Amino acid sequence: MEARSVTSLSLLLCLLLFRSEALAEDNSAASGCKTPEIVFQRYVGALGGQAALNQVQTLVVEARETEPHTFSPQDTAHYRYQLKWKSPNRVIVREHQFPFGWTSFIYSGTAWSNFDGRLSHNDDNTPAWQKDLRSSPYNDNPQFLMYRVVADPMLLATTRDLYRSFETLPGTPEMCVLQAFGKSEWGRERRDTLFFDARSGLLKTWAIQMGLPGSETYTHFQFDDYRQSGPVKIPFSIYFDFYKATFHFTKVVPNVTLSDGEFMPKQ
Repeated sequence: MEARSVTSLSLLLCLLLFRSEALAEDNSAASGCKTPEIVFQRYVGALGGQAALNQVQTLVVEARETEPHTFSPQDTAHYRYQLKWKSPNRVIVREHQFPFGWTSFIYSGTAWSNFDGRLSHNDDNTPAWQKDLRSSPYNDNPQFLMYRVVADPMLLATTRDLYRSFETLPGTPEMCVLQAFGKSEWGRERRDTLFFDARSGLLKTWAIQMGLPGSETYTHFQFDDYRQSGPVKIPFSIYFDFYKATFHFTKVVPNVTLSDGEFMPKQ
């Protein structure tokens, strides 16, 4: 009888200890969600810290992409990408689409090239104020928004002026939630939403408002499988809801020497 009582007492103590540790973790996670400043401090820290982020001035990514809901999923299974990013916001995207071959899009930091890397005149008649608003990734064409985020998956940690302000929203023990206030491509207020893992501090979901004024809807990016890449952590899986596309990184190399001339569209 005494042995059984001791065993029951030990089990009870273990359960109480487990519960107290779980409560402590929940309280710690909740305290990490109190203000936008704390959420971003934890996010930056989870990626490797501000000094590590400052070290990364270029990034070269190789990835494969799948779109299982497209009209021809067997073709997208063969899609291959090489993406180059150079601080602060220049991008090169080489995309191999089966069976068509390679295309090359270049973002100079202000405008995109045509699919062949040559200078585009598509925005020659676009008003300057609208071009300025489109310089923010979330106001870009969905395809180019996707390219910019996949090429620079630390974008929200390194571009501090991307949004005007942030507010905390009610979350869960597992998730910190922020509302982000910016300006849409139509000059109206935009309200996007950021979801961070409350325990790790890492960004999980970025919900982006899009569409015509009065008919706004949302699309989102999902960030998973964070891995160490040089001095920082990078999500090796990025899902973009607009195209139901998932990018699986196969190689990530930070701080490759890239010349400025690479990011200038050909005439």
